[in-house]
Amino acid sequence: MLKVTKEYTMQQCYHCNGIIKGRADKKFCSKDCSNKYNFAKRKSSTPEVVKTINRILIKNRSILSNLFNSNKQTKKKLSKIILSQQGFDFQYCTGVYFNRERKMYHYIYDFAWMEFSDQEVLVIRKLK
Repeated sequence: MLKVTKEYTMQQCYHCNGIIKGRADKKFCSKDCSNKYNFAKRKSSTPEVVKTINRILIKNRSILSNLFNSNKQTKKKLSKIILSQQGFDFQYCTGVYFNRERKMYHYIYDFAWMEFSDQEVLVIRKLK
C-alpha cells in the first residue's frame, strides 16, 4: 500500500511577511491576513469616481426604501421636492426603461421612478 504525504514548505505571508507553516500552496499565515490583503487590493483597484457614484446610488435607494411603510405597498406618488429635500439625486440611476406608452422609468436596483410634468414622481418597488 502507498503512503500519501503532503508537501510542506516554509514561505512568507503575502500580507505581513510572517512565516507560513502548512501546505506548499498557502499564501497567508491566517484568515485575518488574507482578508486584510484582499480588502486593500480591492480598495486600491476601485477608482474614486466609482466609489462616489456607488455612494450616491446607495443613498438614493435608501431614500426610496424609506418611503414605503409596509412590505406589501408597491406604488407611491409624491412631490419631487420631497425627494430633493431628502438628498435624492435624480441624475443617477442603474437603468432606464420605456413602457408601451413610451413613458420613461428610471431604475435604482429594485426601485423605479417616473417623473410627471407637474413636479410629481411615481415611485414603484418591485417585490421579489
